[in-house]
Amino acid sequence: MGMNDNSFDVPVVMIVYKRLDVTKEAFEPIRKLRPKKLYIISDGPREHKDKKAVAEVRQYLDSHIDWDCKVYRNYAEKNMGLRYRMPSGMAWVFEKEDRAIFIEDDIKADQSFFYFCRDMLEHYARDERIGMISGNNLYPEAKIFKTEDICFSSFATIWGWATWKRAWKKYDVNIRRWPELKKKKKFKKFMTPNTWRFFSIVFDDLQYHWYRTWGYQWNFNMWANDMLGIVPKCNLIKNIGMGNEMAEHPADTQEKIDHVSGVELKGIKLPINYPKHVKRDADYDVMFQNGFFTEKIGIFKRIKYAIRAAKYEKAYATIKEMEKDDEYFNNILQDKYKLDKEGLKLNPGDRYKLISPKEMCKSAKKYENYLRKKK
Repeated sequence: MGMNDNSFDVPVVMIVYKRLDVTKEAFEPIRKLRPKKLYIISDGPREHKDKKAVAEVRQYLDSHIDWDCKVYRNYAEKNMGLRYRMPSGMAWVFEKEDRAIFIEDDIKADQSFFYFCRDMLEHYARDERIGMISGNNLYPEAKIFKTEDICFSSFATIWGWATWKRAWKKYDVNIRRWPELKKKKKFKKFMTPNTWRFFSIVFDDLQYHWYRTWGYQWNFNMWANDMLGIVPKCNLIKNIGMGNEMAEHPADTQEKIDHVSGVELKGIKLPINYPKHVKRDADYDVMFQNGFFTEKIGIFKRIKYAIRAAKYEKAYATIKEMEKDDEYFNNILQDKYKLDKEGLKLNPGDRYKLISPKEMCKSAKKYENYLRKKK
């Protein structure tokens, strides 16, 4: 089956929030594709003023699905934030499917992207070494693409991507294996010094206090399970939302925004020529890291982060003890954050994540004082 055959049978997942302008642009390639199954994941409004914008996006999609397909909607009533909305939505998809293609509201895809993902999902379905397919190539000038149609990378991005249930089921939003893998320096062997320092700090933060992202945990999942991502020789997607004031994750420097937004959107000729071997392309990975992880983290900043990590680790250990004391812990959460009963049904290991770093340390100290008085 070729492109535009009106029988696209791989589920496509559209992830939206409140940005109608970019959503319209991102949805058009999907509308043209006319997939047989369409999943829509939407977070709830963060504030009362967001209700109208969220509703407009949902209404637009509902009124523009003008082909015969099965539509599955997962609309949150309350705002869950990226950390919980994305993983819960994806888990919902993989309760029903064994593979899927994901497009966020700020990703415009070339039509060939979907067929490329479909072919890769089928070809590497049973290859446990492959964890995802990316439509994004920020460095099409890399040496490998002079002779190959794809490369295997440890730094494939989630800006227009696809994966399987087998890979997603290994995902852990709380990256519980980080302390063990940090000691082994498992990831250091394929990272530049700057990249290793950057992710060491990020993963420490994710371990010991609330962090609203979900994507770094996906990187962790790929690396912890020795999985590689597929990168196409052409850039099949364009990020049309970076730097937008309404973006959930704006780029941290203007230079990165310019680079990501400036790479040409270009289709890929199918079928591709598959490489004979699955092997990480070190040259592409170094090029990617040198472009994205450029900040040098000096000794004083590293000491600062180490002290902070130790502080959070101590508070985390106290919170772990505190959460066993259900009556005490639940009363604190209900009183401070006015959580409903659903919020208190979280697993014990996840409940403290509802507390900000500052509040976690305060709560830990308060509980320690409580225990002293109790004695």
